Amino acid sequence: MRVALLTTTQHGHLNPYVPVVNALQAAGGEVALLLLSADGGVLDELRRQALGKAEVHAVGQVEMAPWSDDPTRIGPMLESSPVAGQTADVLRATVPDFVLVDSLPVTAAAMVGAQTSGVPYGMIWANLGGVCPAGHRRGRWLYDEQVGNYLTKNGVLWSMRTHSARSPILNVMPTIPALVGDDAVTDDGVQLVGLPGAAGTRGDEVTFPGLDQIDPNRPLVYVSFGTIFYRRPDLLRTVITGAAATGAQVIASVGDLAEELALPDDVLTAPYLPQREVLERADVFITHGGYNSVAESIRAQTPMLVIPLAVDQPIQAYFVDSAGFGTALEPAGVTEQAVTDAVTDLLDPVRDYRARLRAAQPQCGDSAARTAELVIGTIETLQREGEQ
Repeated sequence: MRVALLTTTQHGHLNPYVPVVNALQAAGGEVALLLLSADGGVLDELRRQALGKAEVHAVGQVEMAPWSDDPTRIGPMLESSPVAGQTADVLRATVPDFVLVDSLPVTAAAMVGAQTSGVPYGMIWANLGGVCPAGHRRGRWLYDEQVGNYLTKNGVLWSMRTHSARSPILNVMPTIPALVGDDAVTDDGVQLVGLPGAAGTRGDEVTFPGLDQIDPNRPLVYVSFGTIFYRRPDLLRTVITGAAATGAQVIASVGDLAEELALPDDVLTAPYLPQREVLERADVFITHGGYNSVAESIRAQTPMLVIPLAVDQPIQAYFVDSAGFGTALEPAGVTEQAVTDAVTDLLDPVRDYRARLRAAQPQCGDSAARTAELVIGTIETLQREGEQ
């Protein structure tokens, strides 16, 4: 059987889906990865190798900037986007039995392409937006309205309770009850499949010799705002300085900002760090709240201070705080003292953050393997129904 998986070139989307592609192949499926180039991004050679024998097809271009600009422009942009037609054309050419679409607003035109193609499709998420009550998306409502109107007009299901798309066949959410709790909207067919971030090569692994310089006699605080949102030198400097004021050893992923930040000598920095390896050693993780980072921190049992900067990150911050896996600060409220106080709280053994994270471990599972199982089971069911 043939499966297509459609996503964007952003690290936050490729990272969780490389394991899904490999799990589908391990289960005997032929896989085509359909990529929308986000802001001109491309698939590098290491990631290409990590995908094994999977076919890779370029679908079209999407831009991220409009999603933080005037929301009234979103509807006309989607209507005029060639991505819907490009997606339908690629699906008809690759002839999959099923396509799994990364559900986020920027892929809305691709969802319409999947609907138009006639290929059965399911939805998968790389953040918690698909199960988050719409009330926690108030800052995105004007954008959501444009997306919802566009999708429903073109036959794609839209959940008003979460402000996200739905498939009539399969909806896969890589998360766990311990994180999303009773607030999660799952009674309309969304299946929780465990956390992303299980062991396995993704093609973005790096080494960092500076790990040998970590002081084992001090708590370790790891700071990273990801590969897109890190470029806030004033905020990053404040966060790192506030964390260092606790007396902890700080290690930070800072892109190309190291010289501009002018940090204390004992702060360890690198443009990009082996995050899963660092999290295994860290006592606190200060993060922007990208979902892959949150999931990897839960797996490593590392409490988080989430400072959400954009798009879906406030959703992750809400769930992390509600689950007791960490705490959150709004960017406008970030001062050195606020960070010092938050890190001190997270390091306090009496607060039991680690105990709650330990208790969640049995739920983490392997979301890629479970997703592959559900997709293949869905294809087999569709094929049986087609024979009747």
